[in-house]
Amino acid sequence: MDFTSIVFIQIAIFSCLAIVFPTSRSSSSIKISAAIVLILLSTSFYFRPDLMAKVGLGAWAIAILIPLLLMRQLESLVINSQYMAASRFAKWLRWLVPTDGMWNYHHLLKGIALAQTGQMEAAGEIFARSRASERTEIGRSATALLYRSTNRWQEYIEWVQQRLTPAQLQLDRSTNLAYYLRAFAETGDLRRCIAEVAKLDRDRQLNTQYLNLLKMYILAYCGRVDAAILACQSLLSMYPAEVHQFWIGTAELAAGKKDAARQELRQLKQTTTDSCIQQDIAWRLSQPLPNLDKLTPYDWETVAGMEATVIQDAGYSSVTPNDVPTPVTNFIIAINVLIFCAELFWQSKIGDKDFTFIPWGGLSAPLVVGGQWWRIITANFLHMGILHLGMNMLALLYLGKFVEYRLGTWKYLFAYLVAGLGSMAVITYIDLKWMTTPHITVGASGAIMGMLGAMGAIHLRGWRQAKVAAAGRQFQAVLFSVGFQLVFDLTNGHTSIVGHFSGLIIGFLIGLMLLGLPTKELPRLPSS
Repeated sequence: MDFTSIVFIQIAIFSCLAIVFPTSRSSSSIKISAAIVLILLSTSFYFRPDLMAKVGLGAWAIAILIPLLLMRQLESLVINSQYMAASRFAKWLRWLVPTDGMWNYHHLLKGIALAQTGQMEAAGEIFARSRASERTEIGRSATALLYRSTNRWQEYIEWVQQRLTPAQLQLDRSTNLAYYLRAFAETGDLRRCIAEVAKLDRDRQLNTQYLNLLKMYILAYCGRVDAAILACQSLLSMYPAEVHQFWIGTAELAAGKKDAARQELRQLKQTTTDSCIQQDIAWRLSQPLPNLDKLTPYDWETVAGMEATVIQDAGYSSVTPNDVPTPVTNFIIAINVLIFCAELFWQSKIGDKDFTFIPWGGLSAPLVVGGQWWRIITANFLHMGILHLGMNMLALLYLGKFVEYRLGTWKYLFAYLVAGLGSMAVITYIDLKWMTTPHITVGASGAIMGMLGAMGAIHLRGWRQAKVAAAGRQFQAVLFSVGFQLVFDLTNGHTSIVGHFSGLIIGFLIGLMLLGLPTKELPRLPSS
């Protein structure tokens, strides 16, 4: 079995195991599909190993990969308020993902799209039909949207309390629970909203994205303008700018900047084409915000804790803000891609079977000690194929952007080069010391694993020294990634475990060293 097949089989197995794991939040249909794929992989491995790659990978691509990618695209359309496009997409997608309420989901999205364009009567009819089956999540979501689209918050609270069980409310935590808690604040009971969100935060019972959204709501209602801006710009950057503007305007109103906030909200109402935003603005301008005088010192302490968490999460989130420049990462990726294109051109000229990495600077221990030391550098920019390049560059895009954002341009470049050169030097030493048959090593994996190590150092420092809980969670994720890489390397004879883990250790140590020097500060609230 070739390298590409082995890699994809490993990815299929690990991804399916992660989906069927008891703590996974994946939908039931995806879990069933993952279990079936695991059975097919096991069966083909036992009876027909030669067909394992075709049968298992085909099933994985059709049942897992493609549905997940399409569902992610649907989620992106919904987050960006492109509801009519999402409705058309969901109507087609339901044939591929027919369970978990997907069959009628497009009706719900169409209703939101109609409400978005001001066709409230037509939207209400769709919501009324969809809510007929309150036993399903789609039906309950339709009811939530029916009340939310008309700002009937008190009626919605009464409906939830009368018709939904705590189990149903928890099941719909990304829709009904989020709207339910917002409804308390919109009707003046901000204390209840703060207490419930704080409990969800302590128990980690809600998806991080929706939890951050609820925290931003509370910060806005409490007039924490700078914290609301920071949350919108970093943790909630996936939402449309109009949503950001509405909640920042809400925060300014609560902070007492009434004239400026009202002017901004009126201007937004005139420029937006989203009827739901227009209705929200009309509601905000006509209804009083929660009375902050009713909050107790304990409530304010809780809000301050949420504010601190937003600042910490913004600093240690593994997702780098889109507007942050990362020129070194982009340059390194471009160099690797250009060199790979040159490799392909040369292969087409001489034929694949005659191609060797030696003339291009591939690492060979005997040649390095013979005086060609520069191979320790050049080998970092060569790749064996499109899969090898693609996996490395995707990893670099994720890890490199974060490390460059946190360490700064020149420290990041230093860490990347030292990890890459150091891992190649370790490979050279091991090859000469213990290997009887010299081999050629190429790839940026050592340097990229060094960036994983540097990321671990950043999170470990934030967790142990700054006492940031978010950094502790991210450090655990780094450890999980290291464990995954170890299993991947041990079950794949085509990768260099020495190069990977020497780069990881070097990057971790370099990261700790650079963090001891003046470095980029965590995001903080601007001075008001």
